Amino acid sequence: MKTIKAFVLLALAGVILSGCASTQSSANAKHFHESKAVNVVLQFSSWEYTFMLRPRYDDNGFLLQVPREKIGTVLNQMGVQKRDLAVVVVGWTYAPDQLQKLVTDWKMILGSCGFQRVVILKSHGKELNGSLVIDDSIISGGSTPRITQL
Repeated sequence: MKTIKAFVLLALAGVILSGCASTQSSANAKHFHESKAVNVVLQFSSWEYTFMLRPRYDDNGFLLQVPREKIGTVLNQMGVQKRDLAVVVVGWTYAPDQLQKLVTDWKMILGSCGFQRVVILKSHGKELNGSLVIDDSIISGGSTPRITQL
């Protein structure tokens, strides 16, 4: 009976201690808190399914797809004059090499549209604030991407 009690107590202690443990990646994760400063928000599911959420690019309430080769045209059509900060929200898990390519492509595309800063976020529901920052790059400064492992 004493061995059963000792085993139960050790198991309970293990559960309690493991519940308090945290991983280093979550401690170092950077979260976004600049929603009010964002000029453009793009929701990226794939290159065929990218949508502009801010300003809202729609037709009678239905979001329209924004092909990557027409992003500049759509931005001009929507009257986006201020191009300080663009956010791209991704909702899927990518392998590190795929994520690096995605970050590089978006920096190139949005940099060529005149944006000074591009932030790639991991989807966090409908709110930008609190979302995990995958990459935060200042385009005009030529910074290198900082990838956060997911």
